[in-house]
Formats: sequence, structure tokens, C-alpha cells
Amino acid sequence: MPDLRKVSTVFLDRDGTINVKAADGEYVRSPEELVLLPGAARSVAALNAAGLRTILVTNQRWLSEPAEDAARFAAVQDRLEQLLAAEGARLDAAYHCPHAAASCDCRKPGAGMLVRAAHEHGFDLAEAVMIGDSESDVQAGRAAGTATILLRTGDTGAPGADVVVDDLAAAVRLILSAKESSFA
Repeated sequence: MPDLRKVSTVFLDRDGTINVKAADGEYVRSPEELVLLPGAARSVAALNAAGLRTILVTNQRWLSEPAEDAARFAAVQDRLEQLLAAEGARLDAAYHCPHAAASCDCRKPGAGMLVRAAHEHGFDLAEAVMIGDSESDVQAGRAAGTATILLRTGDTGAPGADVVVDDLAAAVRLILSAKESSFA
């Protein structure tokens, strides 16, 4: 198990981690389709209250389709931020990859979004943890040099996660209890 006491930044996947994931092969393409998972906003608020930087990193391949419009993605993100704010939570930054698979270095399982965030916000990736529900989330965290937490709600067959927990609330409890133990 990684040493979570030094964590200052938490990377969060979006679909399947914070909000309900669309059916296989589908995407959350409108604000009305975005529904938070139970306890997700409270979990993000707990990270905020503990002074941990929270950064969203999400693949959004549907934006690479010719007929798609980035404004639709922005509307979904606005809805996410509104739903989080309604429960006292916020994201410190959000990054997304709009590219088709195997066409860039930012798309998870690549580390591009995480590396860019660390550079732009001035933190050490060794002091970060990636939380997500898929193997690509775990691989992105590994590639960036972060600790990794896989949620059982997703791809439980993903090898190599440092920790596997039931949901975002359990991941946050684990991080916060490790942080608290460092002050004991």
C-alpha cells in the first residue's frame, strides 16, 4: 500500500467515479444526462475541507466525432460544477482529452493530463493519487508516478492498482485517515 500521508493532490476520473457512467459505447453528452453517484459530492467536499487539491482528468473521445461540439461538453462540465457546489464541493481544476484513442499523449492510460496539471499547478506527482474506475485510470496514475486507487464499481479486473475500494467515499476515507495518522 502506498504512503497516502504525503498526498496533496487527488486526481479524479469523472464518469463512473463522480457521476453515473453511460452505457457501454455511450457517453454523457448533455447536462440532463449527468447524475452524481451517491456520496460523490460529499466526498469531494471532504477533500476540499482537508485542503487537498482536487483535479478532474477525463477522457471524452466522443468529442473527436466530426458532428460534436465542445460547447456540449462545457455545458455538461458546468452542470457537474453546479451539482458539486450545491453540496459545498468544488474542483480546483479540470482537464479532458477530446481525442480519439491512440492519437495523443494526453488520453488515459497516458499520463499527459496528469503531467500537465502538475506542471501548471506546481506540485510533485509523487504527492498525488489517481482515483478511478478503470484500468486506464490506474495505468495513467502509474505512468505519472502517482499512487492509484481503483473503485470496485468499475473495472475490478484492472491489475496493478495500489488499493481497491468500493466507491469514492471509501477512497476519500482512506486518504483522510492516512493524513490524520500523520498528525497523531
